[in-house]
Amino acid sequence: MKMRKLFAGIAAAATLLGGMALGATSAQADGSGTVVKSDVNFTFTAQDAKQLTNRKLDAYKIADYVQYGTGSNATYGVQTAGTVTDNSGIKAALEAAVAGTNKTVPTDGGDLMAWALAEGVLSVDNSADGAWNNSASRKFVESLKTTTDKLGTAEEVDLGAAANGTSATVTLPTGLYLFVDADYSVGTNGAATPSIAILVGSGNVKDGVLNPLTEATVTIKNQTTTVSKTVSAATASAGQTVTYTITSKVPQNTQYYSDYAYTYTDTPSAGQTVNLNSLKVKVANAELKKDTDYTVTGGANGQPFTVAIRSIQTQRAGAEIAVTYNATVTSEEAAGSKAVTNTVVLSDNGAEATDSTTITNGQFSFTKTDAQGNALAGAKFEIEGQNGASTPSTATATSESNGTVTFKGLADGTYKVTETEVPAGFQPNLKAAFTVTITNGKAVKYTGADIWGLAPSTEVSDNYTYKVKNVKNVTQLPLTGAAGTTLFTVVALLVAGAGVTVALKSRQRVR
Repeated sequence: MKMRKLFAGIAAAATLLGGMALGATSAQADGSGTVVKSDVNFTFTAQDAKQLTNRKLDAYKIADYVQYGTGSNATYGVQTAGTVTDNSGIKAALEAAVAGTNKTVPTDGGDLMAWALAEGVLSVDNSADGAWNNSASRKFVESLKTTTDKLGTAEEVDLGAAANGTSATVTLPTGLYLFVDADYSVGTNGAATPSIAILVGSGNVKDGVLNPLTEATVTIKNQTTTVSKTVSAATASAGQTVTYTITSKVPQNTQYYSDYAYTYTDTPSAGQTVNLNSLKVKVANAELKKDTDYTVTGGANGQPFTVAIRSIQTQRAGAEIAVTYNATVTSEEAAGSKAVTNTVVLSDNGAEATDSTTITNGQFSFTKTDAQGNALAGAKFEIEGQNGASTPSTATATSESNGTVTFKGLADGTYKVTETEVPAGFQPNLKAAFTVTITNGKAVKYTGADIWGLAPSTEVSDNYTYKVKNVKNVTQLPLTGAAGTTLFTVVALLVAGAGVTVALKSRQRVR
């Protein structure tokens, strides 16, 4: 039977993945028509321009539009594309699509695509999340993409080159196409995942008649890959435990891959010890099972480690994934605002995203001298956090031969430094004490805390050398401020004491 009108008596038009719309009635192509070869635009849209960046698709034409008659009497039909080399792939895909229904794929040699579209086999519900789950069209596409070797030579569609922001328009001969991401199996396309296969047709149906030259618009079926990493303390002292949290979302459409690799590779810098036994993975706040839902490899001796989510294809799309673990900050290589860093790379089936954290972990030095400014070795000090600052795990230090005293592994905050032992030959009861304020890993302010004035008060900048004194006797103490007042008080008391002694002796002589 010749097709003079495609699908007359349409009950309803159905959208084929954002492209061609067709009705449901019986039809057969009889080969008497002329294949329509006009070009039309196919526009692919995305939510993020990254979804189209460097994106290339292989376009397999699986159905031609056929014109019957000319001029105002022209009508149109559909038949399997002449470029298809083996119909067995289409037949198997249609059998997958109608499985569980009362429809049977014909075996009488008729045109399979004409039958499928006339019977409404490929009508779909174009759901908002783009997954379409168990629709007949999705089953058809998932089967057909495995037999593209039977569909003839693909035409490469370079969406990246054609992209204009969040859309890309390419021109192809009118017809019905299977678009397969050229990056589908390897996933090396930067920050966006490969697209699942898409069935798109040009044309639309109006008043029961097909117009094959209407352009098609379809949403690309991939997504950008993003990851976030945070740390519980942006500044921390050596010995302090911090918690790292990595978050991302379960990607869409993982069920349409035979295998889906989803891994986090974490690289901790020196200056911390990671506790892998504390690592947990949750999806939508439900904890996953190690070695069943996920695996952890590497991480020995501070090396990078990888967390692979093995159950990613069974998790709910869009649910939040949270990976947490603890680490203890150490003083190793603590040197300013980037002493402790940590970087994660998420590989979402090949598409990558990265994020990092930085913990401020600083140090400061001062010089121990005698009253004349000569360096002193052997003076011992201890440090203690003030006002919530955490005391570092190494809380003592001794002046070196050049008089230098260094404390490492300090979070931003205020610390009190107290001299606990003076060098030999110096007054053991006259010890220095001061507070130091650390900001962005560096000392910015010193405040003397001993009454002798052995540690001065000052605000400092880069390359400033803070000096703390020891004295051999009270006469070497500073004679200004509180120290001077204290010294004069001591002298006055000594003089008063001497006066009392003289008076008592004089009275004894008189008697």
